[in-house]
Amino acid sequence: MAEATVKETACPDCGEMVRVNSLRCWNCGGFMDAELEQRYLAMQNTSRPVIFSDAAEGATGDDDSDDEGEGFQLKTPLARPVESPKSIPVEDNDIIRIVADPVVVEESDSSVDQSDAGKSPEAEKSSSEAVPSASSSEKAKKLREAPEDGVAHSIATGGDALLEIAKLEEREARKRQKGRRVQGGMRTAGGGLVIFCPYGCKIEVKESHRGMTGKCPRCQAPFIVPVDPPIFKQSKAEATTGTGEKSADVPKSDDFRRWLTDLRLHVVDPEKLKLKADSLAKEFTEVDLGFSNDLFLVASLSKGKKGGGLFSKGGGKKEDVRAELIAHLNEKKSLDELPVGESYQFSSEELLQQLKVVQPAADRATNIFHGIPVFGTNRVAIQLPLNDKLTHPVYLSFGITEFWKFREAIEEFYQISDLDADLGLPREPRFDSLKCHYNDTPIKSLLDVELYQADPAVKLEVAGYQCGSCRITVSEAGRKKENLGGKSPKGIAKAKCPKCGSKMGEHLLYSLQEDVVDPTMA
Repeated sequence: MAEATVKETACPDCGEMVRVNSLRCWNCGGFMDAELEQRYLAMQNTSRPVIFSDAAEGATGDDDSDDEGEGFQLKTPLARPVESPKSIPVEDNDIIRIVADPVVVEESDSSVDQSDAGKSPEAEKSSSEAVPSASSSEKAKKLREAPEDGVAHSIATGGDALLEIAKLEEREARKRQKGRRVQGGMRTAGGGLVIFCPYGCKIEVKESHRGMTGKCPRCQAPFIVPVDPPIFKQSKAEATTGTGEKSADVPKSDDFRRWLTDLRLHVVDPEKLKLKADSLAKEFTEVDLGFSNDLFLVASLSKGKKGGGLFSKGGGKKEDVRAELIAHLNEKKSLDELPVGESYQFSSEELLQQLKVVQPAADRATNIFHGIPVFGTNRVAIQLPLNDKLTHPVYLSFGITEFWKFREAIEEFYQISDLDADLGLPREPRFDSLKCHYNDTPIKSLLDVELYQADPAVKLEVAGYQCGSCRITVSEAGRKKENLGGKSPKGIAKAKCPKCGSKMGEHLLYSLQEDVVDPTMA
């Protein structure tokens, strides 16, 4: 039982603390004062006496008075003038048909009005005739509800109209089903599709057979498995991100509205660190990054065996672990019990104060790795905030396009905009526009190629070649047409330049795979 204070006192029944001068306890409802409780019970048991008011002078207890014009009368309001029924045009499609204008009868006022007491019988008779009787209103109501044939007029006409509407909708649905055509074959439960040969034989093929030719096993007629229709191709292209990763694999959560998947996390023990290029490039685990308004989540996709560390193997596929993680978050469960191998949570204040780029280094003298690319050459690495839950520093490393997405996310959610200031990193792809020496085909030569070569999410393609002496450029299509360096590009380094005659040298021009331009008739 809690101790009593100056402002509170203990309840005598349940012991809860109640404010002083309170009549009852807020917990059990008992009285705080025993004497007051006894008085209340006694008052409840005592029956109250019946009080009769004094009768007026000359009044009797007999209500059967035959005197007209004496005593009180209830006020009878005048009824509104009833207009003659108007003819309302009704179309055949209308469900509700109006029989007659309803008669409105105002309710009589129950209040006593002394001014009506002195009315003459003739005035009362004229006023009573202006008010429609209750029997006439009841007859009108019955006429509307039950006509002569025994069926309500609204039901009789409304049923036909609803039936016609239902028939019309059914006809339209049949027309739509007839006009709908299955594109690309009918799907099967096993993931394949059903097609028909030119003679109508039903054939079941797999999804991987699209675009292939075959023979019908029954009639031996040749057929072609249809490819994806254009609408399906467009939707599939929209569901694919710029890194070649399907957006369906990107997790979706209510709290964490943005995710970056399959990134590299490095846990570094300073005592075992070797200051050597690429010394930590292969020591990583794949993680997903979740961004919310006030929290940054790093979740490992490897559950690991029981008792294993961050780099332990086993524990299921990445897709299964990711699905369990999102289900856990959507159920609003604790972040300390995430179904992943390891997880780290950082607040927006911690990111704003401690998040920094450690590779490449803006100043080698103040950099912990002295400018040595320990996380991989031409990769970008950041150090996550240090807190009491971390035993060793934790780092994230990115390719250049992965870093752009990370920078965009922290700018959107945490307003951190100067993370890569004074580092010399490009903020978007940069190109140099060149032309082929043979056919004037434009060559979109990508700058900062070494950054993209270290990014696993980018696919590069050789777009052309450049002479080391006169700096002319030749596209891949032009090299094949003029047979420069032989049938394959391996001999381009020793081939003679078509302009200066010196060796071309190995000066390759790269471009992003979607930016390669083929020559046209124009």
